[in-house]
Amino acid sequence: MTVRRTRGRGRVVAAVVAAGGLLVGCSGQPGAAAVVDGRTITTAELATAQEELAPIFAGARTQDVLGVMITEPIALEVAADEGVGVNDEQARELLRTVAVQALGEEEGSAREFGPGALAVARYSLAIAALQDLPTAQAAADEYQERVAAADIEVNPRFGEFTDDLLVAPPTTPSWVVPEGGRNAPAEGATPAPAPTPR
Repeated sequence: MTVRRTRGRGRVVAAVVAAGGLLVGCSGQPGAAAVVDGRTITTAELATAQEELAPIFAGARTQDVLGVMITEPIALEVAADEGVGVNDEQARELLRTVAVQALGEEEGSAREFGPGALAVARYSLAIAALQDLPTAQAAADEYQERVAAADIEVNPRFGEFTDDLLVAPPTTPSWVVPEGGRNAPAEGATPAPAPTPR
């Protein structure tokens, strides 16, 4: 398990999700995708959120969803402190609107969303509200500082939390041999022509 604290002062991450592993979870907690200041985000919660969001947010990656689930409580705290807090009903309404646009009225309005999907919607609303403030830069700085102060552990199976406040996809360890061996062509690559007998 890699413990990574953010350090940089990059810009607020405005791009929201639009936005059996081989390794044990974080801090000896089996089934943890991440642990943030003692709060566990389980692999089951992450998988459910990803499953609920994938049909309505094209291209939503697991790392995107996890990154938002990690930082969402901090974004909500800063938004509340700035007087622009958001709630679950607003989050549900946002998800319903996006679902109807993506899937049509009948299917979209029938969708149900769990805690992970609601967290993503709350994050989106909170970040948008903070960006609209006259004091947006100060709010962004406060958000960055609070994330930097958080104790964030990400299960290496899902990647690594970076200074850009994102979860970078995991890298393949050098000791893992790709299917077909080390000299196999990359997936999708055209193999080199073999010599033909005369």
